[in-house]
Amino acid sequence: MTYAEREEIFSKEYLSISDIQKLLGLDYNTASTLIRTIKLFGDRLKVRGKIHIQDYLDYYHLDGSSLRYSQKDEEGN
Repeated sequence: MTYAEREEIFSKEYLSISDIQKLLGLDYNTASTLIRTIKLFGDRLKVRGKIHIQDYLDYYHLDGSSLRYSQKDEEGN
């Protein structure tokens, strides 16, 4: 997965099953099971088959301001 693809996925407010498949290289069933597991810990959206980005970050104890997950400024920082 390229950085541009990752950036496109994380530029949305939510992650779908297909986003999780792409991010983690999972099949459909495993990705949907993972989304259901994450929803047990937090479900801001309450939409079937989708999770809020922040729920994903919280589940994996990731910092949303991490360079890997946040938008870069004009200078590339």
